[in-house]
Amino acid sequence: MLSLIIDRVGNVNIFNVLEGNIPGEESHIQSTIDDDLILEYIEEVERLVRVSHAVLNHSNKMVNADILQDLRTLGETFFHQFFPESIIEKLKTTHKRSIHFNIDPALAMIPWELLHDGNAFLSDKFRIGKTIRGGVHSSPHRFNQKIKMLIIADPTEDLLGAQKEGEALFSILSQKVPSDLLELEFIGGKQVTKLKLLSLIKDKHIIHYSGHLHFSEDSLENGWLLSDGKILKAREIKSSGIDTDLVFSNSCMSAKSAGKKINNNFLNQYAGAFLTAGIKTFIGTNWEILDNERTIDFTIRFYTAIFAQKSVGESLFYAKEYARRNYHSNDLTWANYSLFGNPDFKIVTNEKSQNPTQKIINPSAVTDFYPSPIASSYSKFLITQKSNASEVEILKATIHVFESFSQVIGMIIFSDHKSHSMDKAIPNNLDDAINLRKWWELVYSCLWDFQKLKISTFLDSISLKMNAQKETIFKIISWLETWEDKSMQKEEYESYLIILQFFIENLLLEMNELEFVSILLVSENQNPHYYFKGKKPSFGIPSTSLRDKDLFLSHKGNLVMYHEKKKMILPYVTYFKEKRESGDLELVFSGLIPTILEKSKI
Repeated sequence: MLSLIIDRVGNVNIFNVLEGNIPGEESHIQSTIDDDLILEYIEEVERLVRVSHAVLNHSNKMVNADILQDLRTLGETFFHQFFPESIIEKLKTTHKRSIHFNIDPALAMIPWELLHDGNAFLSDKFRIGKTIRGGVHSSPHRFNQKIKMLIIADPTEDLLGAQKEGEALFSILSQKVPSDLLELEFIGGKQVTKLKLLSLIKDKHIIHYSGHLHFSEDSLENGWLLSDGKILKAREIKSSGIDTDLVFSNSCMSAKSAGKKINNNFLNQYAGAFLTAGIKTFIGTNWEILDNERTIDFTIRFYTAIFAQKSVGESLFYAKEYARRNYHSNDLTWANYSLFGNPDFKIVTNEKSQNPTQKIINPSAVTDFYPSPIASSYSKFLITQKSNASEVEILKATIHVFESFSQVIGMIIFSDHKSHSMDKAIPNNLDDAINLRKWWELVYSCLWDFQKLKISTFLDSISLKMNAQKETIFKIISWLETWEDKSMQKEEYESYLIILQFFIENLLLEMNELEFVSILLVSENQNPHYYFKGKKPSFGIPSTSLRDKDLFLSHKGNLVMYHEKKKMILPYVTYFKEKRESGDLELVFSGLIPTILEKSKI
């Protein structure tokens, strides 16, 4: 980790660099910058944030705004004004992945993540944390110990988005994180009283708060706003004996100073008040958060990484990176979050474990290597999510991913079942087409045949993985059946959207063996085979030895599924057709009736 210590005397900044715990060559280097220029930069960033909110809130109107370019120009200009040349060179050339800004109180308001070195924003290159000089915490030695987490949602009962965020976070973490690792507790609404909170927070490792904040010029009077105008204050939290590793405060301006001018007292920072109360790391928002599904999505992606044993800084970096790539270009959710504390601080540390608790989905792996129906539908989902599409359109794109997953996995299992001459009828045309529920019931019936007869399957551990996901799959199917039959309120499908997305991405993660499965149309001559792999099917030559190429000889002109690691090939018992507009081929799954949401009024 690179530690950048910055003192400020008058309008002079004094820089010292530590690499690990070793002082670097850059020692006591100075630059001069006036307060008014710092404040002007902060105000210009806030202006762009207001423009971003306006653009996203009026997505149906044509607005000519390149917010990202303006933010880049501002960040690069300020970067060269603030840092001396030797520090600029260090930031451009260092191989360190993390930066810890140990800052003077007068510099607390600068959004370091948004400074731009001419090639990238600092948040695109580094895991960034900031704190007052010193105060670096080492990771807790909590190997194999259960993490206790408290979710506090909308204590004032007037923030619908906060309530939805808390419920979605509780539901998804309950689903994704094993109960032997995480003890999860949820409290919301008027049941959030001061005494109850004080009793709940003192033994928690993680506290997630989504609600209103109270600001005061006296830092220890800052706190969480509860019902009936009551406030749980930082001094009360400090007196509780709290020893929490992380507070994530998903609230309006929670990492900002209460004043509008540069504040010479770091403890007036809301985050600073909590850090002095005994909390090791604090994540807050720099400005008002938008009440939409992307805020929830960002939060859940952060916690997914935390429980994959990533550091706090790395987890925030991962969530920011995903948001930058996949949200609308004018959406500044990624820029909103700041980490106070050591970015290399780890909450979940389980050195005895050979495997991470929770893998993190790599969108490129799905779109480039999974069978084409899944890769194509997931690619379209990512594009839809990044556009100004409505929540209904994003929901439909998400459902299409699940249907494509169902088609591909189902037909792999049906084909494997048929190759062993078992007698189940496989739905493969419009006359015998079945709905999703019956399709998956047939899938699990085939898997049961493999288990009871102790037959090895084409996909390793498919029975184990699919049985572990059975409850999730049929929960999704129940939702789809409900949506087909009745209308939903806007608030309902917004909250369902986030949960559905994470359930489906978890399915894609669990079946990452699909990266090594090729569905292809075997050539009848010496021409390349036609691969249904990645988001766009194409001709290709299998990466096999001459001996393995003999596997394909008996399948000329037919669809097969080929396991690249196991060197195993089986007929794939569905059909293909040619697209009129492009001439490309696509797989056809006529035996599965698609979900129709048009008759629902969502």
